[in-house]
Amino acid sequence: MNYLPDGEHRRQLLAALRASELGVEELWLRYFALGGEVGKMEIEAYLNGLLPLSRLQHDLIAHAINERLDEIAPPRAPYAAELPASFPERDDVDEDSEESRGTGRDSDR
Repeated sequence: MNYLPDGEHRRQLLAALRASELGVEELWLRYFALGGEVGKMEIEAYLNGLLPLSRLQHDLIAHAINERLDEIAPPRAPYAAELPASFPERDDVDEDSEESRGTGRDSDR
């Protein structure tokens, strides 16, 4: 079954393509490397809403775009679960720092 995105799906696909900064030539190369079966002209016609493609071919185009977006994405802040096990707990650092500065619990004595 052939597929031609319209409305919001088309807008999202084209927005992702623009964000990826891929031209049709490089998009086609990436798509073809993933196993895509149509030529550059067909991809360009599809992107312009002139030619439907199978859902599989659409997904290969989307995957090629998404891979590029992953390559150029800015670094993300790590979550605590992603930090190495040797990363010190903040509470331990605070107690040690307060004692070494003389501001801990025993500093009043």
